[in-house]
Amino acid sequence: WAFNLVNAYSDLNFKLINGDVRKRAAAIEDEGEQLVAKCRSAAKGKPREEAAAELAKCGNEFVSAKVKEWWSFAWSLFGRYSRYGITENETETGQRMQVYPAWWLSSAEVGFTFWSAEGPFHGVPEVDGALAQTPAVPRANAAPVLLVAGTSALVGMLGFAFGMRRGIRVGKSAAEGAPYVYLAE
Repeated sequence: WAFNLVNAYSDLNFKLINGDVRKRAAAIEDEGEQLVAKCRSAAKGKPREEAAAELAKCGNEFVSAKVKEWWSFAWSLFGRYSRYGITENETETGQRMQVYPAWWLSSAEVGFTFWSAEGPFHGVPEVDGALAQTPAVPRANAAPVLLVAGTSALVGMLGFAFGMRRGIRVGKSAAEGAPYVYLAE
């Protein structure tokens, strides 16, 4: 759950939050690699069952500690990145606001600048924006597409019909134990 919570929360501002998440994950992975060597040396020379129990205990303790740490980390993300700002400390100047790019704010496709008390304005593409600058793609002639689709369907139906006829014929004439079994005409 702790890991899913962090993943879901980082979707709010992935570029910003994921940096902290990857840094913390890398630290845990490094710690885990060091612990593996330590656990193996502790288990070395012990009988097989004792060594397995030692490795399991060592691994389980590490995982329990890291899940507990990840929960704390998850809650710290809420404190740091909530309210669309980045909280560095609890002073008056300890928070930076997340700033959306001006091109996004003024885009008619987003509709942010057109919001009113009646609600947002959405769904009208920008005329002079990036989408309007893409060259028009001529429509393909539908006749070749329909010809290929129709021919494919005809070949498929004929193949099915001939296969069924052959199966019935072989099933009628074959001895018992044949690969085809005649069911009905």
